Amino acid sequence: MDVRKAETTDIKAAVELVERSRRQFQKFQPTFWHKSAHSAAATEALFARLLTDPDTLFLVAVEGSRHQGFLVARKTPNPPVFDPGGDTWLIDDFSVAEPHLWLSIGEALLSHATTLIHEHGGVQVVVVSADRDLAKTEMLRRSDLTIASNWWTKPLR
Repeated sequence: MDVRKAETTDIKAAVELVERSRRQFQKFQPTFWHKSAHSAAATEALFARLLTDPDTLFLVAVEGSRHQGFLVARKTPNPPVFDPGGDTWLIDDFSVAEPHLWLSIGEALLSHATTLIHEHGGVQVVVVSADRDLAKTEMLRRSDLTIASNWWTKPLR
């Protein structure tokens, strides 16, 4: 397996992986995670922009010719009322091809990203994960991440 910085030719595969995740998230929380009809096109445009953003790390994991996962980490401003002592990087778009790959591919992507983030002066990562994404949650726990916040939601329809 090769974990490397993404290139333009990786965008389509990353979009396919995240779209698969979105369909699953929508089952977990139908209102909060309700997928837009245009999510793939919007994501493709976003990922193309992120490839050239100096405050973004976009990594892919490839085995042979198959994309097994990807991770996007973006430097984000700290809230003015908190001072963690340096830069925070948000990892929001982070998917693997199959749930059982979180403990191998997902961990490898996260490990590579945190090393690069630390080298860029980052002091913490914040990783977004759906509440019922149990395989990803297990990988995050095994990678020594802890829960800092929970978002609660209630549809008002």
